Amino acid sequence: MTSERTALVTGGARGIGRSIAEKLAESGWKVVATYNTGLEDAKELARTHGVEIRQLDLTDRSKTLDFARRIHDEFSFGALVNNAGILEKQSFEEFRLDVWDRTLAVNVTAPLILAQSIGLRMSPGGSIVNIASTDAYIGSFRSIAYSASKAALLSVTRSLANVLGPRGVRVNAVTPGWVDSGILTEPYEAASLTPLGRNGSPDDIAKVVAFLLSGEASFITGASIVTDGGYTGVDYFMKKENESLG
Repeated sequence: MTSERTALVTGGARGIGRSIAEKLAESGWKVVATYNTGLEDAKELARTHGVEIRQLDLTDRSKTLDFARRIHDEFSFGALVNNAGILEKQSFEEFRLDVWDRTLAVNVTAPLILAQSIGLRMSPGGSIVNIASTDAYIGSFRSIAYSASKAALLSVTRSLANVLGPRGVRVNAVTPGWVDSGILTEPYEAASLTPLGRNGSPDDIAKVVAFLLSGEASFITGASIVTDGGYTGVDYFMKKENESLG
């Protein structure tokens, strides 16, 4: 069993997860990253940053449970980053429960399973970070399951902080706003509504995750660090009113 400082990052082959895996590897962590369909991306991550890769379909609860049990035969983790997530859009008229079930399986149930299995075995000083979304704070139109799952993940984060805190294990969430991570396929005006004037980058999120996993954040647990460039602090109509007044 590997006893060095080791982190597990789910959904580590692409987007935000890839930046997190790279940042941690560059910071001296031994990184294990899961992927589902991005095999070539995962192989490149392994080649460029020495990351151990494992294929895992988090929509399958039995496979997730089996992975959570088996992974401890190989590694002793000091950090867990629940990054993997899915977002499927559909109108309410076409709402399907299979989308709901699949979304909650990946975005809520899998993080809970891994946090229980890995968190209960962490030594004091261990840390878990869940990647949520500012969608957790608002109502949705075409991504009801996604918004609900991220709201649930924030609640799970607080509960995990309560139960794992006495063991010396911290649990926090990072709550990104609009990030150019490859998950979006349509143009948005988010950058124009953000005080910093841009969307976030995956590296912006990775830096916050690295901080929360470090000793510099040793008294932070149960928190959600909103990382959105100020987007959630802007009222669209008040902004337009201000612009119209010059």
